Amino acid sequence: MRKAPVTPEIVGKTAARTILAARGHNPLVRKGATISAPMVDALLRRGIEAIWIADDVFPEFEAREVVRHETRELIRRSVQEIFRRVASTKGHRQAKESLEHRLADAVRKLVEEVSSNEDVVANIGRVRAWDNYTFEHSVQVATMSVVIGKRMLMTEDQLVRLGTGAILHDVGKVTVPQEILQKPGPLTSEEFEVIKTHARNGWDIVHQGFQNIMPTSSIVVLQHHERLDGSGYPQGLKGDDIYLFSKITAVADVLDAVRAERTYRANHRPADVLRIMLQDAGVKLDASAVQIALRHVALVSEGEIVRLTNGQVGMVTGLNAGEPLQPLVTVVGDDLDMPVPREELDLRGTELQIADILENWPPGLAQRV
Repeated sequence: MRKAPVTPEIVGKTAARTILAARGHNPLVRKGATISAPMVDALLRRGIEAIWIADDVFPEFEAREVVRHETRELIRRSVQEIFRRVASTKGHRQAKESLEHRLADAVRKLVEEVSSNEDVVANIGRVRAWDNYTFEHSVQVATMSVVIGKRMLMTEDQLVRLGTGAILHDVGKVTVPQEILQKPGPLTSEEFEVIKTHARNGWDIVHQGFQNIMPTSSIVVLQHHERLDGSGYPQGLKGDDIYLFSKITAVADVLDAVRAERTYRANHRPADVLRIMLQDAGVKLDASAVQIALRHVALVSEGEIVRLTNGQVGMVTGLNAGEPLQPLVTVVGDDLDMPVPREELDLRGTELQIADILENWPPGLAQRV
């Protein structure tokens, strides 16, 4: 299996994982289905950039999941329901106890699965759609936050409270007009001021409407855009005035946004993501949290086609904890895109680096392999 951009080229391919619609339980594409032109159109209408497909070159490869698909969906649907209920009322309304229990169960499962996995976080992010971006983003940020907290030796109770705050961090966006949230171009200064209100509005929603959410979780909703140097919002807090859970969630929030911004763009280089994160470490973002994230969150994921600095082409088939830019790559093509005998390279033991992430195998390579 591999990740492939949603283009007419995937018509006739086999879906390797189910793609669910943003609303409801019916899938847009089922695992094992042959992808049709109408399926491609439906995916593109929802802004879905990429999906998992069965791969002719690596038919036996199965990308790992740190958090099971079922758990991710439980979290996503819980967040989606919270947003829906909050948005459908005037003012703030108490969430039903059953919904709070569902959210609590989802967070506990997330913590349990992350805690039982000692590897880097593989394949977080990448396959998402604009029509459920906020919900997918909430899952990614919560997962990364729990990974960071786990490496900071937090207790299970602390991880649950951290994960809860991270999941709800963007709930205040229900108060922001959709035309601003989904604006394709740059925001005006006035629009950005509206966006900034989501932090305090979200804190009001959680603090006043959720009876069982701990203050240590709701404070994350208020503070996740605060920055160490005081340049953040809504209060312009600095350094130790920002709660640790908020600092961790801020790192996860920025990392997921940066990775998503560079997904399936020309000249996508994981090194750019690393550079952006490191330049803010200790200045705007907590340095320890950044270092942990960069050691345990994959910047290039299993199942992605890559070109190395020597021109060779292969697929990422393994990840090395602590080495975000040096995974295991199984090489299948040379610098002229001609097939070569398969060889798995551990980039830690070489001077090679990933030069680019490719959308597809180079023309003809798949057929020749």
